[in-house]
Amino acid sequence: MVFQSTWDDAAEETLRRWVAEGASSSVIADAMHRTRSAVSGKIARLKLKRPEGLSPMTKATTKQPPVAPKPERKLAPVEAASAEPVPFLQAKSFHCRAVLDERGEDGLALLCGAKKRSGSSWCPKHHRLFVTYGRA
Repeated sequence: MVFQSTWDDAAEETLRRWVAEGASSSVIADAMHRTRSAVSGKIARLKLKRPEGLSPMTKATTKQPPVAPKPERKLAPVEAASAEPVPFLQAKSFHCRAVLDERGEDGLALLCGAKKRSGSSWCPKHHRLFVTYGRA
């Protein structure tokens, strides 16, 4: 859509007529091929007032069907895979990064510690738990 950038006398007269009829800025903008902001700004600069008692002419709105709430997904507690849990500060680049629901002797979180899957931060077990490819 191409928008005009200047206001000639005919456009101002059309704007005055639409405002007097109670049209909203959005309706006027669509009819005049201008942005709503341009129309609102011109109405303010011309100090035009909408008539009292008229309900504003607005765009028709399309009702959206109500959205059903999604069922809440409960995650199972994360458990270590078949490997020994690794303290957070001692994890190596090949260890699974899944944080477990237990703490080490130093009070820091423990990581799974299993060998991680190629291209992932997790072992195959935790990758299946954490990664969803388009599934809700």
